[in-house]
Amino acid sequence: MIHIRTALAAGMLVVGGAAIAAAQQSPPATAPQAHAQAGRHLREGFGPRMRGQLFKGITLSDAEKSNIKNVQAKYAPQMKALREQFKPQLQAAREARQRGDSVALKAMWQKSAAQREQTKNLLDAERNDLRGALTPENQVKFDANVKQFEQRVAQHAGKAWKKGGRSAAPRA
Repeated sequence: MIHIRTALAAGMLVVGGAAIAAAQQSPPATAPQAHAQAGRHLREGFGPRMRGQLFKGITLSDAEKSNIKNVQAKYAPQMKALREQFKPQLQAAREARQRGDSVALKAMWQKSAAQREQTKNLLDAERNDLRGALTPENQVKFDANVKQFEQRVAQHAGKAWKKGGRSAAPRA
């Protein structure tokens, strides 16, 4: 009987501890997360994860690998410059999110439209150069992967918007 009570008490402590730990975690932000996404893209450019999606099912020749490295080297300094330029805004957005200040986040979102557009243009240019580094056969596969990736992004954004979660645009 004592063992049963001890086991029950231990189980309740574990469950209670998990509940307390979950309650102490910061709640998911309901404000726009675009600055965090922009920061991730600036850190990675077309980083390993995204490149894996864009080059899915493509076997690269040595020449293609060399061309891709040249493209990445071409865009690395530009990505680094944008990353440095964005640092203050990303830090301010992070602090506003932690405070739950959706008004400040919305203002930052609107204020950073030109920078986001600049980042998008740079990523698009890099993607076009990556495509150009491939053989025509691999370009067809690359185009299919890009289309599939864009569909997934659009689908995810639509689901997040309907659920009231993160989206590409701020909520009022």
